Parts: sequence; structure tokens; C-alpha cells
Amino acid sequence: MKPRSPQARLAIAGLAGLAAFALLFSIGHALGAWPGPPLGGFAGTDLIAGVLFAVALLVVLLRGRS
Repeated sequence: MKPRSPQARLAIAGLAGLAAFALLFSIGHALGAWPGPPLGGFAGTDLIAGVLFAVALLVVLLRGRS
């Protein structure tokens, strides 16, 4: 097996950290460890985040590799 590059190791570590956070957050939410957000407290935030991510992804893809 070929050794992984530092960027690949960083990406794997980041994904593992994100998975661990998601798992702990989901378990904590199911157990009622913290209160939920108020209804409508984040209205439209997901749409704004999605558009910002899409624009950033478009810029990266159009820029290409340098």
C-alpha cells in the first residue's frame, strides 16, 4: 500500500473529527443533554450557508489547479 500524502492524512483526520463530533452531538441530543434551538431561530441560515458554499466551490473549480 502506498504511503498517504500529508494532505490526505489531514483530510482523513478532519473527516474522522467531524464524524466523532456528529456522533457525540447526536447522542447528546437524543439524551437531552442540551436544549434545542428556539423555533425559527435559524430561519434561512441553511440557505445562506448553501449559497456561500456553492459560490466558493464554483470559484475553486473554475480556478483550476495552479
